[in-house]
Amino acid sequence: MMKKKISILFCAANLLTAAASTLSGVIVDRKGNPVEFASVRVSTASDSIFVKGAVADSLGHYSMAALAPGNYIASASCIGFTTVSQPCNIKDETPVTLDFTLSESSNRLREVVATTSRFVRTPEGLTVIPSKEQTKHSWTGYELIRNLMIPGLNVNASSGEVAAFGGTVSLYIDGMPADYREVQQLRPGDVERVQYFEAPTGKYAGDNAALNFIMKKRTSGGYISLDALQRFGYNSGDYNLAGKFFQGNTQYTLFAGADYTRLTDAELTRHESINFPSGSVGRDYSTDESRDKKNSQYAQLRVRNKNKKRTLRATFNFVRSAQPEDFNSSLLTYSGLDAAGTFNVASSSATSSRGLKYSLGLSGSFNLPNGHFIEASASASASRNNYNYIYSESASSPISSDTKENYYDFSGSFSYGMRFHRGNSLVFKATENYNVSSATYSGTNSSWQHLWSSECIFFAEYSHPVSRIGSLRLSPGFSAQSYRVHGLRQSNPAGPRAQLVLALQPARNQFAQLMVFYGNSYPQLSMMSGATQQVDMLQLRRGNPDLKQTRITKAMAVYGASAGRVTFQLYGIFNAAWRLPMADYFFEDGMLVQSFYPYGNWRQYDTSLSVTWTPSGKFNARISGGYLYNGYFHNLHVSAACWKASADVAWYMGDFALNASVETPQKIAGYDRIVTRTIWNYKLSLSWTHNKLRAEAGTHNLFMRHPYYTRTLSTPAYDFRNTSYSPSDRSMAYVKLAWSLDFGKKTSHDKNNVDRNIGSGILRAD
Repeated sequence: MMKKKISILFCAANLLTAAASTLSGVIVDRKGNPVEFASVRVSTASDSIFVKGAVADSLGHYSMAALAPGNYIASASCIGFTTVSQPCNIKDETPVTLDFTLSESSNRLREVVATTSRFVRTPEGLTVIPSKEQTKHSWTGYELIRNLMIPGLNVNASSGEVAAFGGTVSLYIDGMPADYREVQQLRPGDVERVQYFEAPTGKYAGDNAALNFIMKKRTSGGYISLDALQRFGYNSGDYNLAGKFFQGNTQYTLFAGADYTRLTDAELTRHESINFPSGSVGRDYSTDESRDKKNSQYAQLRVRNKNKKRTLRATFNFVRSAQPEDFNSSLLTYSGLDAAGTFNVASSSATSSRGLKYSLGLSGSFNLPNGHFIEASASASASRNNYNYIYSESASSPISSDTKENYYDFSGSFSYGMRFHRGNSLVFKATENYNVSSATYSGTNSSWQHLWSSECIFFAEYSHPVSRIGSLRLSPGFSAQSYRVHGLRQSNPAGPRAQLVLALQPARNQFAQLMVFYGNSYPQLSMMSGATQQVDMLQLRRGNPDLKQTRITKAMAVYGASAGRVTFQLYGIFNAAWRLPMADYFFEDGMLVQSFYPYGNWRQYDTSLSVTWTPSGKFNARISGGYLYNGYFHNLHVSAACWKASADVAWYMGDFALNASVETPQKIAGYDRIVTRTIWNYKLSLSWTHNKLRAEAGTHNLFMRHPYYTRTLSTPAYDFRNTSYSPSDRSMAYVKLAWSLDFGKKTSHDKNNVDRNIGSGILRAD
C-alpha cells in the first residue's frame, strides 16, 4: 500500500512538469551592454493573461522554466528603457532562446509613475519600484524601505533594524552584502528598484529574508555630503561626512563620523528575594542618581572596481567606541540578614569601557558563462577592549574589576551557483567564522581567560520547478563547530542542517510559501568564559565552559496577495530549540551565583497579518497585527504571550512629508528567564526637501514623561520584580539637517559600510 502511494505521488509530480519547456536569453542595450536586473514577463497571446515572470542577473541573462506548449507574448522592461515585446511559440520540451535589445527612454520617471505598479511579483520575490514622492522624502536607505511599506517588513529607520518573519533581514546593494552605515548613507534618489526575497535563493541562499537595492549605474563624477542629527529631551547627536569619486569602472568612497549620547535621571525600582538555604534575604532598590555617557567615531575607505564579468571590493575601516561613565547610586533596604530587622545602606556602581577596532574586508563577485556565478569574501578585524567596574556599599569594602582584552575575528564565505535546463539550479555555499578572545581580569576576582571558537557551515541548494507556478528547493548541509576555553578540553560538535521550501505563485498577484528548517548554533564566547565577576555583596556572575550545541527547528507558512491598491501578507511561524543556554541561579560559599544552564528548551509561536494601502502616490498606509508566544522549559516553566499591533502612515505634500507610526507594548520571555513588558512607542515627523537640502523635525513618545518597562523573574533561588525608566524612551524631539554637493556628472550616493559594533568575549558584571 505504501509503495502504491509513493508511485502515485511520483507520477503526479512528473505530470506537473511534463511537456514543459524553458525560455531563456540575454537582455542588452543598443550598445550591446547587458541590462542588469531587467524584468521579463510572459503572457498568453490570445487574452494577455500573465503566466510567468523572471528577473535578469547582472549579465542580463534570464531564464524561466516549465512553460507549457502554446503561443505567448514575452516582454522585457527596465526603468530607464522602453519596454520591448516579442511573440514566443512553445511547441514541445525543446528549450527556446529569446533575446531582447532595449532602447533608453528620456521620459522614464513620468513613464514609471503612470504605468508601473509599485509591487511587482515574480517567482524570485517582490520587486518594489519607489514612487517619486517616496524617493524625494527619504534621505537614507532605511527611510526609503520604511516609506515603501512592504507588507510584513518591519523597519526602524533610526536604529537600522530591519526584520521579517521573526528574524533579521539581510541587506544587499547591487547583490553585495551591506551593513548599517552603508545603507544609512545610501542615497534614495539613486535607487532604481528594490528586490525583496521572502524565500531567498541563489546568492542569497541561507538568509532568513533578503532585500537588495539596485542602484542606477554611473561611471564618472562624485559627491560630498554632510548630515547632522541633534536630539532634545535627552542630549544626543550623530554627525557624518561622506564623499565618493568615480573614475571609469572604479569608485573610491570615504566616510567619517561621530556620535554621542548623554543620559541622566534614569530610574530603577526593584524588589528582590534571595532565597538562601538558611533563609530568605530581601532587598529593595531605589535610584538616587544616574549618569551615562557614550561616544563613538569611525572612518572608512573603500575601493570598488566593476566590469561586465566581475566586481571586486576592498574596505578598510576604523572604529572607536567608549562609555567613559555609567554611574548609578541607589538606596538599598535589606531585610532578613540578621536580627536587626530592616536597615538601609547607600550603594553605587560605576562602569566604564572603551574599544578600538581595525578591520579589512575583501570580496569578489564573478559572473561565469551560462548563468553560473562565484561569490567570495573574507574579512578580519583586531580589537582592543577595556572594561572597568566598581561597586560599593557603605561600611563595606568596594568590589572592583579591571579587564583588558585582545579580540580577533575572521570570517569567510564562498558560493558557487549554476543553472541547468528546464529551470533547475544548484548552489554550493560554505562559510567560516573564527573568533579569539584573550582577556586579563584584575581586581576582586583575578584570572586570565583565553577562548576561541570556530564554526564552518556548508550546504547545497537544489531548486526544481513545480508545474508553471512555483519551485521546490532542498538545502541539505552540515555545520562543524569547535570551541575551547584554555585549560579545558576542546569541544567539537557537528550536526546536519536541512531546509525544504515550496514557493508558489498561483497567479500574478499571489505568493505562497511553505518552509521547514533544521539546524544548530553554538553559544556566545562570553557565556563560555571561565571568569567570575562579583556583582555586589551577595551575587557573582560566571560563565559556563560546558555549554552544548543548540539544535534549532523552524516551520513557516506565508501567503501574500494584491487586490487593487491593497497588498497584504499573512504568515505563521513555529520555532523551537533544544539544549539552549538559559540563566541558572544557585548558591556557592554563601553567595548567589548566576551562570548558564546548558539544557534549556524553547518554543515560539508567531502569527501576523500585514496590510498596505496605497490609495494614491500622496498617501500610503500600513497596519500590522498578530499574536506572539515565547516559552522556555526544563525544570522551570517561563512563558509570555501577547497580542501585537503597529501602524505607519506617510502623507506627501509637495516639498513636505508627514510620517507617523505607533507600536503597541509586547510581553516577551528571554533566555535569562526574565519576562519583560515593553512600552508604547509612537513617532511623528515633518520633513522638507528641496534639491540637495533636507530638513526634518520630529518627536518620539510625545507627552510620555516616564514610560516604564516592567521585568519579572521567578526561580527557587532568586526572584525579583522591577520597573525601569530610561530618558531615551520619554518625550523627545529632534532636528536633522542634510546637504550634498555633486561634482562632475551625476553620481549614485551609496556605500557607507562601517560596522560600528566591536566584538568582545568579556564577561561583564553589569
